[in-house]
Amino acid sequence: MWRNFVHACCVAAGLLCLTVAHGAYAHRVNVFAYVEGDTVHVECSYSRSDRVRFGEIDVTNAANGQSYLTGKTDEQGNFSFVVPEAARNAKADLRILLKAGEGHQNDWTVKYDEYAAAATSPPAQPEAAAAVPVAAPPLSQAPAAASAGKATPAASPPTAVAPADTAAMRAMLEMTVEAAVEKKIAPIRKMLLDEKERGPGLAEIVGGIGWLVGIAGLIAYVKSRHGKNA
Repeated sequence: MWRNFVHACCVAAGLLCLTVAHGAYAHRVNVFAYVEGDTVHVECSYSRSDRVRFGEIDVTNAANGQSYLTGKTDEQGNFSFVVPEAARNAKADLRILLKAGEGHQNDWTVKYDEYAAAATSPPAQPEAAAAVPVAAPPLSQAPAAASAGKATPAASPPTAVAPADTAAMRAMLEMTVEAAVEKKIAPIRKMLLDEKERGPGLAEIVGGIGWLVGIAGLIAYVKSRHGKNA
């Protein structure tokens, strides 16, 4: 008798486990954002195949909550915006909040360093006058000067690059490298998010069923012992 009871509990536990897992992941909201140039691209979804259509987006200062802009996702669950100048001036991290309705929401934070490298314009060059190198005298004039008993003037050394110019070039190079690295990292972040959206694997499901079956067996054993004692 109790074996039939355990068998029924096993089947019920499996169905319950699958139902709970499906329900939990069907309503989970995922937000992913990456920077490209001076634009932030946002992708919102419930799962790989189910996108958040017309979800509300609120972009704020992650530190003080100041709102920079709002909008809605499109049919594909995407939303894009240019980094606000106010956020850039404040060097603020951007908190992207998604509200998908029915109390479902999630957020993603874009760090200042991620979009600082993608400035809309390169840093201004210093207003120092460009140095013009002094040309050395032609070689054909050297023998003539020597024969006349005159000393040949030494060639002027090359003019060194101003430190301000070097700093500006270094800053531009660093910005270019950081922007390229961020562009390469964005797909990797997206892959990691997709892995999280796959839901529970076979090991998690079997483990959950095992726990429920064990509890059902314990209940059946206690009931059988109680029946014998009665």
